[in-house]
Amino acid sequence: MRFQALPRLARLSTIPLGIGRRMAVAGGLKALGRLTDEASLDLHERTADQLFEVLGGLKGGVMKFGQVLSVYETVLPPSISAVYRERLARLQEAAQPENAARVRQVLEDDLGPDWQGLFASFDPEPVAVASLGQVHRAVLPDGRPVAVKVQHPDARAQLLDDRDLTVFAMRCFTSVIAPELDGRALATELMDGLAQELDYAQEAEAQTAFRTGFLDDPDYVIPEVMLQEGRVLVSEWVDGTPLAQIIATGSRDQRDRAGLLLTRLMFSGIPRTGMMHGDPHPGNFRLFDDGRLAVLDFGAMYRHEPDTPSPLHKWMLIHLAEDPDELVAVLRELGFLRPGVRPDGARLKALFEHSGKAVQTETFRFDGAYLRETVEGMTSSMSVGLSLAFPPDYVHAQRALGVGIGVLCQLEAEVPFQQEALNWLPLGD
Repeated sequence: MRFQALPRLARLSTIPLGIGRRMAVAGGLKALGRLTDEASLDLHERTADQLFEVLGGLKGGVMKFGQVLSVYETVLPPSISAVYRERLARLQEAAQPENAARVRQVLEDDLGPDWQGLFASFDPEPVAVASLGQVHRAVLPDGRPVAVKVQHPDARAQLLDDRDLTVFAMRCFTSVIAPELDGRALATELMDGLAQELDYAQEAEAQTAFRTGFLDDPDYVIPEVMLQEGRVLVSEWVDGTPLAQIIATGSRDQRDRAGLLLTRLMFSGIPRTGMMHGDPHPGNFRLFDDGRLAVLDFGAMYRHEPDTPSPLHKWMLIHLAEDPDELVAVLRELGFLRPGVRPDGARLKALFEHSGKAVQTETFRFDGAYLRETVEGMTSSMSVGLSLAFPPDYVHAQRALGVGIGVLCQLEAEVPFQQEALNWLPLGD
């Protein structure tokens, strides 16, 4: 760990220490029979406030920790999940902006000393601050509004620092608040995929590919890439209501509409573009009043190897297996079972039982209970799960699909999940 990371580690260490103190107090009150619902709620509110204060002031992987956790908070008990939902969802839209002079330096270094001439106007105040960069609103000389994404100048160095810090923070937090989640594994896999988000040229290529693949679809809006140089990416500006707002106050029609298009995006991305959106958290989507869904941020992508089975194809075949014997046969055919392994089919069926509910009916209502049951079921069957050899591409796509399903649960959307999957996956091949 780099020396410069020590102050950040000191800030992060206050999280598990604070949680530990509050849980000790809660344990003492419970032992004395004095732990009221109000006292328990107050303890969780203090914890959530501390998380927002500490994580919101940091960038890099630590901010990503907050974003992922804000999706997975639906696995928490209903009595306390609302506390974390409001605080942690704010991490998706709020972070401290970079110093204006440092932003101008990045623009000058990568677009040239006359960069201001590229725009009729440029707002120095960012409209959004993400974990590795921030977005400014600007207007091109021809009058078109654009979003100018500028990478934080120290993002790469902070990403290196954040690897150990993020794993540490997520492991400490989930071990106390949500022990069903493997915080270390989640954070490690997350950090492994973060480095590609620093490559804006690759992001521009992915965004352009998605725009081409969805250009004739009237239900989606993919902003056009106008310019990309170094750590700067200029895209067409899009409006719409942030999905986090739909989650908080949206109508039933808005929730179901957003859920339908998010589901379709997950399953149709690979057939249409050869890629799958790898970071489908609420901050990356906007819902228009006419029902269209805008898709943003193509930094984290799953890129599918051509002429190979899609990992989502595999996911569906596994979850559509009707009995233990069929499931074992499917897993063996797909290469999930090593030669010589003789698994317990019934326990393997239990491993996938809850997560497969969404594809067992024509329509399915996602909610927090479904996600909690899925995580708890996978945890209780984890020992048999260790006998499976999950391919790397499956793990990557599964994380993206898992985050997307987490958002569907936040939306409490009712969608034809099964049919959308079958529309795009060649299960008969």
